[in-house]
Amino acid sequence: MFARLVLAALCLVAAFSYRASVSLIPSGILEDGFLLGLAALFLAVAVLIRRTQNLRRYWEIPFAFFVFTLAGFAGDVNISPLQRGFVEDVLHQAPSTNNPLASTVLGTVLVQLFSTLCIVVPIIVLTKASGSPLSSLFISKSKSWTVLVICVIGFLVVYYLAARGRTEAFFPNNGITPTRFLALTPALLVLVLLNGLREELWFRGLFLKRYERFLGQWPSNLLTAIIFTSFHVQVQYALHLLPFLGFTLVLGLFFGYLMQRSASILGPAILHAGSDIPIFLGYLSYVST
Repeated sequence: MFARLVLAALCLVAAFSYRASVSLIPSGILEDGFLLGLAALFLAVAVLIRRTQNLRRYWEIPFAFFVFTLAGFAGDVNISPLQRGFVEDVLHQAPSTNNPLASTVLGTVLVQLFSTLCIVVPIIVLTKASGSPLSSLFISKSKSWTVLVICVIGFLVVYYLAARGRTEAFFPNNGITPTRFLALTPALLVLVLLNGLREELWFRGLFLKRYERFLGQWPSNLLTAIIFTSFHVQVQYALHLLPFLGFTLVLGLFFGYLMQRSASILGPAILHAGSDIPIFLGYLSYVST
C-alpha cells in the first residue's frame, strides 16, 4: 500500500510540474526551456529506471510523462511556440480572451486540427518506438457496443441542449441564435471531435494501462481524473468555476471507467466531444466567419 501511495504521489508531482509551467512561468523562452528540460528529465529517469534491475518494471511511467510533456510542448495551444507560430505567422490571426485559438471560424478549425496532430502524432510515434502496441493507448476496437451507444446518445443530448440554448447559463455564447448555431455546426463538430480524441489520448490513453499495472483500475482512474481536472483550474469559459471543476472530476472518472470497460478510446472520445460542445460554441460565437 505504501509503495502505491508513493507512486501515485510521484505521478501527481510529475503532472503538476507540467501544469506549473502554465500558471507560474511567463510564456516565452523561459517557459519553453522549462518544458524541454522537464521532458529531458522524464526521459533520463525512464532510461535510468529501465537499466536498474529492481525498478525496470516502472520505466514506462516516466516515459509516458516524457511523451506527455513533449506532446504538450508541441500541441498545447496555451503554451506551445509551434501553435503561436502557426496562428501568427501562417494564419496571420490572433487569439483573444473569448477565443484562445484564432479570430475566425476557419482559423479556429485549422488551429485545432494542427494542435491535435501535434499532440496525437508524437504520442503514437513515441509509443510505437518504445515497443508498446497501440492497444496500450486504448487505440483499438471497442469491446462494448453498450458503451459506444451510451456515448453517442450522450453526445446527441448535449448537442440538443446547446441548440436549445440550455447550456448558456453555464457557458456564455454571446446570445447565439438557432440559425447561427446551425451554420456553425459543421465547424463545431470538427472542433469537439478533435478535442475529445486528443484529450482522451493525452490524459487517459497514455497513462491508464501503465498505472493499472501497479495501482489497479479504480485508483488509476481516480489519479488520471484528478490530473485531468487540475488542467482546468484556470479556465475562462465557465461562469461558475468550483461547480465546473467538480463536474469535470466526475466526467473524468466516467470517461476513464468507459475506457476501461470498452478497452477503447472511441466511446469516451465521443462523449468527451459532446461535453465540449457548449465550450467551443462559446469560442465560435465571438469570431467572424
